[in-house]
Amino acid sequence: MPNIQRETLEDGLFLLKFDRPDSSVNIFDLPTLAELENHLEVLARPETGAQGLILMSTKPSIFMAGADLHAIRAMNGEEVKTFIQRGQDVFNKLAALPFPTVAAVHGAALGGGYEVCLACDWRVASTDPATKLGLPETKLGIIPAWGGCTRLPRLLSVPKALDVILGGKVLPARQALRAGLVDETAPREHLLQAARRWLKQGKHPHRLAHSAPFNAVVDAVIAPSARHDVQRKTHGHFPAIEKALEVVLKGSASWDEKDSLEREREAVGELIASDTTRQLLNLFFLTEKARKAAVPNAPRDVKPIARTAVIGAGIMGSGIAQWLSARGLPVILRDVDAERVAAGMGKIADLYASGLRAHTFTEHDVRLGLDRVAPAPVEVPLLSVDLVIEAAVEKMEIKKMLFQRLDQLVREDAILATNTSALSISELAAVTRHPGRVVGMHFFNPVHKMQLVEVVTGRDTSPEVAQRVVRLAQQIGKIPVLVKDSPGFLVNRILLPYMIEAGAIYWAGASAEEIDAAMLHFGMPMGPLRLTDEVGVDVALDVAATLAAAFPQRLHVPDVLPALQGAAMLGRKTGKGFYKYSKGSEASTNKQAAKLRPSRLPNPPGREAIEDRLVLLMINEAARCLEEGIVASAGEVDLAMVLGTGFAPFRGGPLRYADSSVVSRVADALARLAESAGPHYAPCDLLRDMAKTGRRFYED
Repeated sequence: MPNIQRETLEDGLFLLKFDRPDSSVNIFDLPTLAELENHLEVLARPETGAQGLILMSTKPSIFMAGADLHAIRAMNGEEVKTFIQRGQDVFNKLAALPFPTVAAVHGAALGGGYEVCLACDWRVASTDPATKLGLPETKLGIIPAWGGCTRLPRLLSVPKALDVILGGKVLPARQALRAGLVDETAPREHLLQAARRWLKQGKHPHRLAHSAPFNAVVDAVIAPSARHDVQRKTHGHFPAIEKALEVVLKGSASWDEKDSLEREREAVGELIASDTTRQLLNLFFLTEKARKAAVPNAPRDVKPIARTAVIGAGIMGSGIAQWLSARGLPVILRDVDAERVAAGMGKIADLYASGLRAHTFTEHDVRLGLDRVAPAPVEVPLLSVDLVIEAAVEKMEIKKMLFQRLDQLVREDAILATNTSALSISELAAVTRHPGRVVGMHFFNPVHKMQLVEVVTGRDTSPEVAQRVVRLAQQIGKIPVLVKDSPGFLVNRILLPYMIEAGAIYWAGASAEEIDAAMLHFGMPMGPLRLTDEVGVDVALDVAATLAAAFPQRLHVPDVLPALQGAAMLGRKTGKGFYKYSKGSEASTNKQAAKLRPSRLPNPPGREAIEDRLVLLMINEAARCLEEGIVASAGEVDLAMVLGTGFAPFRGGPLRYADSSVVSRVADALARLAESAGPHYAPCDLLRDMAKTGRRFYED
């Protein structure tokens, strides 16, 4: 069956519709490119009488997802360059057609899916939430190479194009219009009509402002600062961003399209062989797998969740309520009094206002979203609710009282979820009449930015309940990872030993800047002590105490946390923690915190030793989580750590990194640290066994 359908419209207008058979998505593979080329060659013949062409998709949420990444991952450098050449040749034929062309985009047009739009004269996009456009290639370790690095600077100007390409940006239709990626937005039902109007404009004119001499001057001005900014942000860890910058700058300065396209091909051929690109592609496939994941032994067709309630109107509760309401779900927002509910509604309004300013929402979207949130300062009936998410204070006794009451207020088939980050789901469920319907749904802060949701199953949680919550997470655009109930679950279980050890190293005399710089050098987005300040010293202390009580043989509460709490230095929220914070300036050294340390300190480790100690602890705990069956696979561990903590994505996650470092060497290094730095470094049984047998966490 064909991947592309051609229809004849009126007055010499033609329509090409992407419709990959037996698939929910459209992709560009070699057969699809050949089909597109054949259609273009037919339409270019004078006897066809073509006067205009519109590209569309028949899929409900995809215009074109881009190149076939599964095929690309299996190619070597030369094969990739050949594949890229093929796409460039076909898109060049589209761009060279003697009549005007319009891409009428409904659904996602990403990577090669947007580059085919760039080869058209004009672009119109539907206002549907499913419509997103952009060039995310640098996040996958490659660059836009089907003309993206060549055509976008000519369309937008070099600085604006770099913002999109280097950031790997994907924009909703209205933001894409504002950025210049599309020429018009319209409701889906009016999209074809809008495309016809743009055909009347004829071929796209060349703009003098984006001519070669103009861009050569611009490049000379922006190149030094652009290179400096890229180095500052990536620390050299993301070569695709550096390659994209060079291809755009050199291509736009010379204004030689053939030369620029060749640079695109050569860059991708080099990048595809790199370890960084392999790791980023692996993470992409893990993410796509999680978007479709199902719970083992659960029915596939489960009742969808349609109405929700959130208990607790604080930062997390209000963030969850806003996210649910923005995705079409009615939400009851409950707290103990009118003042707290009002504060929560204020936070929700602020999130919508921010989205309105960023053109993520329209005023109509904001009104509808706010209307879906029902504030409840007093107890209200919950019989219509399918799911209640508790996001109250992290105290087990308070949560137990809440769940006992909620158990009486909801229907017997309603789900009771908790957003706790560390407390036992099984213990909480035990106070209810129906423990099988209790589950953890751990969102990460801030909810509107963090993709990960840990779906935590307690001892009695039914597979059907877990499946319904996984489906909800996928429905609202989150990435779920199924986790077994255990202190700290998965992400905090791995992250807290790392943060605790950073605190111990600080207490031993290393500076906060030295410790955080070591982990920034490794590739973490933020150092562990700065992260503690952002989370809150008191919150970190509570979670550390929970985990130390659960694993007393290898975890302890570091002395620095109670000392900081006793001095009312709780991090950013009090203006002081490991660092000092003031409006309008960078965080600076907090000398008062350093004075809390013992007067006589041992020699603190240097930067390399700090990096080794902290990274190896995370690897050890990640392996232990897999050993204990907290999650089912190494891929889930790595995906959760990248999404939940920002663990250096170019390294693939802690277990991928262990494979690349060789597991036996990791186990040996941990054994040496157990002798020199403390027994809590002793490698877990799984690492020791793998070291003996030469096994890896991944078989690919």
